[in-house]
Amino acid sequence: MSDAIRHRIARSCLLLCTMMTVTLLAGCGTTSIAPPPPERVPHLQPASPKAASVVRTARVLIGYPYRWGGHTPEVGFDCSGLVWFVYRQNGIALPRVSWQQFHAGQPITRQNIQPGDLIFYDVSASRKSLHVGIVTDRGTFVHAPSSGKKVMESSLYSPYWRQHYLGTRRIL
Repeated sequence: MSDAIRHRIARSCLLLCTMMTVTLLAGCGTTSIAPPPPERVPHLQPASPKAASVVRTARVLIGYPYRWGGHTPEVGFDCSGLVWFVYRQNGIALPRVSWQQFHAGQPITRQNIQPGDLIFYDVSASRKSLHVGIVTDRGTFVHAPSSGKKVMESSLYSPYWRQHYLGTRRIL
C-alpha cells in the first residue's frame, strides 16, 4: 500500500473520530429537565390486583393509533375511548366521554394517586375538552394523546402535564 493511500486512510479515520467526539460532546451540553423534588412526588401505593389488571390491559394497547371517537383496537382510540375500553375489559362500566368520566368514582387528591386511577387534564384553550388517562405503578399514565399519535405512556411529572392537571378519580 502506498504512502499516499495510508495518509488518506489515516486522515479519514482522524476526521471520523473527531466527528464522533464532537457529536458525543454535543450531547453532554444539552440540558435535561430535572425530576421534581422528592417532597413533591406522590408516593404511589402498590397496585391492587384489580388495578394491576387495568394497568396491564392499558399497557397492551400502547402503540394503537389515536382516532377521534374511537373505542376499540380495530378502529383506534381517543382518550376517553381508551379508558372506557380498558375498564370494560376488566368488567367495569364507565361513561364513554371524558367529561362524564370526570364525575365517576371518588375524587382523589394529587398526593393520593394510585395505579388504576383516572387522571384528568385541561388541555384545550376553550376549556371545553378534558383529556384522561390511566395512572400506572411507575409514576406514569397511559393515554391516547391526539391525532397523528399513538396510545402511549407519559410521566405524571412532566412540566406540561403538571401544568394542565385538573383532577383524579378513583373507580376501583
